[in-house]
Amino acid sequence: MGFAPFRPLRRHLSTVSIVLFAGLAPSAMADETLTRALNQMIPQVSAENTAWTGLFDAYLDTTPCPVEIGPDFDQIDVWPGMDDWGAIEDWAASNSSLGAALKEASGKTIIGLPYGRDSVDARYRDAGLFAQVDIEEGGEVEIRFPYLNAFRTFSTWSAAELYRRFEAGEWAEGFDAAIDNARVLRQLCDRQMLAEKSEAMLMLAESMSVIRDAMWSYVGKIPSGELRRVSTKELPFLRIADAEKLERLELPEGDRVVVDAILDEVFGGSSSPDPRRLGEVFGVIQSGASPLTRFGATKRWEKIAEFHGSLEASKGKLVDVYDDWWRRWRIRPYDPIQDVPTEFSLLNEVRYAVIAESVADLEDLFDLRLRLIVEINGTIMSAGLCGYRTDRGVWPRDREQAYVTYIPKRFDFDPFDKAYGRFLFDYLGDDRRAVDTDYGRLYVDQCVYYARGMDHDNSDFKEATLDGITGDMIVWPPLRALAREQGLID
Repeated sequence: MGFAPFRPLRRHLSTVSIVLFAGLAPSAMADETLTRALNQMIPQVSAENTAWTGLFDAYLDTTPCPVEIGPDFDQIDVWPGMDDWGAIEDWAASNSSLGAALKEASGKTIIGLPYGRDSVDARYRDAGLFAQVDIEEGGEVEIRFPYLNAFRTFSTWSAAELYRRFEAGEWAEGFDAAIDNARVLRQLCDRQMLAEKSEAMLMLAESMSVIRDAMWSYVGKIPSGELRRVSTKELPFLRIADAEKLERLELPEGDRVVVDAILDEVFGGSSSPDPRRLGEVFGVIQSGASPLTRFGATKRWEKIAEFHGSLEASKGKLVDVYDDWWRRWRIRPYDPIQDVPTEFSLLNEVRYAVIAESVADLEDLFDLRLRLIVEINGTIMSAGLCGYRTDRGVWPRDREQAYVTYIPKRFDFDPFDKAYGRFLFDYLGDDRRAVDTDYGRLYVDQCVYYARGMDHDNSDFKEATLDGITGDMIVWPPLRALAREQGLID
């Protein structure tokens, strides 16, 4: 009997509530100004080109999943060998209308959900379908994205539908459910707040891994034409012009707008922060829920106010921090400029304490982008390998045997390679090789496709992790499917 599935460390950010201005009393105008500034960052398209209302209507019509979707269960846990598969399969079948909603949404331009709890109808608000970045009565700023629960439900349903259709031999319908969901998640990746974008990118990465798991489970049965469709026509075009490097994926800047509002509130119209106000606000933030440490934290911030930079200097520094990140996001990941310390890392933590305390470090997002590229490109490669295997009855000894017909060569790109080269490929034949993974020791054979991981070195897949933090990132064969097959997880 295996253990529970390994779940990579991740934060479910949809219920994050951040209190920033405790004790202040800003006007409703400040709330409206912040919401308006965030909504102005959303591309202006006609309502019929936004996906959010159709998706939310479909979500409201969806029956509850038999297993509660949350930190302990979502798309990566779905497969026909799971304990509750019969109930999950029935749930997917009874909510087949979700497929039509996802397909329609996948053809829209953007998600388009406006920021602000009061920017959506009451029926959506009551169901938690909103993006809240508001200055509330009493001076609290709440940042919450409970609407992301809907997208987690869509992804879980898509995984169930993928397997349900595959079990019935309905290969095209299964792939359509997974690909339409992936296209919707790619739209979600264009949201403006860091928490939204990070969660969307993670969901999209995991949706790719689910597709690879399913292809492994039915290898040799899925028609090669369907696999070629996935590898050459569908996944390469999740978003037009993304190509193999996700070139259209932008850096989120909504958090900068929020921090700019923090500066306005803390300085209260003055050129320098008021010591009492600064201590009251950030003393609460720094001490968290512990009143025992609040007194010391408050005193510390009151002292910091004496040395803090002016409002003008602080806003200028905030622009510098985000401009620096924006430039790094746009240039090649291993350009020498990337080795220069970031503006954020060089912040004087006293003179610009408000920024240092309020701004999240975006460097983790850079790593997540690389992982997402591996997941998408690796799934394209994997579909091509499976197509070759179906047609020829054997795995290719050399990846180039699968190029053109089965694999678009440009997607054989490893973002962790400092030379901007290809994934690594090894043909083992019937020889079995041990790999230490997040699930324990697994054994692989035939052909192995993998990326270098965050250390940028080839470890010959002696060690592999799902996120590439240590060792390599094996995309084929899929590690989770192998762990199930070899009895390491349920």
